Amino acid sequence: MYSKGNLREKNRMSKLGTGEIVVDMFAGIGYFSLPMAVHSQPEKIYSIELNPVSFGYLKDNVRLNNVQHIVQPLHGNCAEITPQGVADRVIMGYVGGTADYLPAAIGALSKKGGILHFHEALAENLMFDRPIGQIKKAVEMQGRNVEIMECRSIKKYSPGVWHVVVDARIW
Repeated sequence: MYSKGNLREKNRMSKLGTGEIVVDMFAGIGYFSLPMAVHSQPEKIYSIELNPVSFGYLKDNVRLNNVQHIVQPLHGNCAEITPQGVADRVIMGYVGGTADYLPAAIGALSKKGGILHFHEALAENLMFDRPIGQIKKAVEMQGRNVEIMECRSIKKYSPGVWHVVVDARIW
């Protein structure tokens, strides 16, 4: 769950979300949720994890970090249990098929909109066109608007493949 290459992104995320409602899809053991809860004090973080072992560690980590009043662990498939219409910020910190969950992620954003952090692993020749196109298509299908704010390369995932993040404002 931990990668030295992700430390800069983890640190960046720990500074975001003050006073916000956040949905952390694919939360794992709380890789983004816990630093955000401890350092930024969001109003609420819904941390969703499917893997039962990771979910157990997520619950333990929430308790050990004394952030039960902020982080609500949810066990299940993000496509099925992501809270809808509540979030100011959605984190999609998973690579590999992430685009399949864009409808749930966009639906999680409140009517006034918010920020989406979309992670993906892709070949260098597809950076950043594919994830931007996937986001724009999913946003359009929900009748919303999008502004691409920033695209970042996080780390080399494998030869010729990069872990990237696209930050998008959706309203």
